[in-house]
Amino acid sequence: MSIRLASLTIIGSLGLLAACATPREQCIAGATQDYRSVETAIATAQGNIARGYALHTQTVPYTVTSTCYRNDPYRNIVLPYPCPSTQYRTQTTPVAIDVSEERRKLADYQKMLPQLRKQAQIQVQQCEARFPE
Repeated sequence: MSIRLASLTIIGSLGLLAACATPREQCIAGATQDYRSVETAIATAQGNIARGYALHTQTVPYTVTSTCYRNDPYRNIVLPYPCPSTQYRTQTTPVAIDVSEERRKLADYQKMLPQLRKQAQIQVQQCEARFPE
């Protein structure tokens, strides 16, 4: 697993834990949010360039028909009836991109990253000072 992929996995896991995060952890997450967003954009652009197309992911509803049962109090029998429910699936489709434009975006993101890294480090130090362990 690449370091970048491992970083994205860890970052994704942090989002799930945000509800239980301490004030220090919340402060650090907020301080590194822009940096993490640009890292994610870089990984996405690199993947798009490598594939030659982007991936569009969307949640699509679909109906599942099941059979439910109810008691008929007048005839004292159990009656079946259709009971549809809506479920969701994730659908990923390829999307055409301009690879040269994607390379320009990647270069812009890579130029932004060092400054965002510095800002994040400074803000993390402030968070650590404000919320010592």
